[in-house]
Order: sequence, then structure tokens, then C-alpha cells
Amino acid sequence: MSDDISSKVINIFQRHRRGEHFHFDMEEGGELIISPDGFNYVSIKHDHPASSEEGSLWEVASMKHYIVKMMEAHHEGNSIRLNNYYIPGDRLEEFLLSLPQRPGKILEIKQFIPDNMA
Repeated sequence: MSDDISSKVINIFQRHRRGEHFHFDMEEGGELIISPDGFNYVSIKHDHPASSEEGSLWEVASMKHYIVKMMEAHHEGNSIRLNNYYIPGDRLEEFLLSLPQRPGKILEIKQFIPDNMA
């Protein structure tokens, strides 16, 4: 997703939070939707051939890496630990699926592209 579209998506969410709209179309062929479990998302239709677009999106996604900061509370010692996980983009889904088995709660997720890949 280009930075321009990302900016517009963020703008849509900001406008929605201010109560300007509940459900509306975006000029890029997308729309703001509220999922059955109560999360908002913007869905954008791409008219490019699915096979070439999909490969390109996966390639870009796999180059991105993430730092996931989690707080692990230890009540018996009255202390906390901040665990910072380094997650390669191609293993993001695997990590997210493992969250219920990990101690602590997510505080922050930061995305970056490693220097050697830029």
C-alpha cells in the first residue's frame, strides 16, 4: 500500500472517530466497515490482476520487520519485564497466532525495514 493511500486511510479513521461519518466510500474504491466483532477497517478494491498484485504485496510485506513490545507482570516479586520481540515480516502471522501462549500484554508494535534491505 502506498504512503498516499495509508495517509488517506488514517484520515478516514480520524474523521470516523470525530463522528463525521459511520460508513462511507473512499475515492480509491474502498469503504470504511465495522466488522461483526466491533473493529473498524478500510477495505480497498484493487483492479490489478490478482496474481501479479498478490506476489508484489507479499514481497513488500516480507521485507518489513516488527518489534513487538510486551509487558510481563510478576505480582509475587512486584515487578515487570518488558519483552521486545524481533519479528521478520514473513513470520508475523506465526507470531500473532502464538500470542495466547506468550506471557504478558502487547504495549506496542513498530514496523521497520532493516538497513540491509533498504
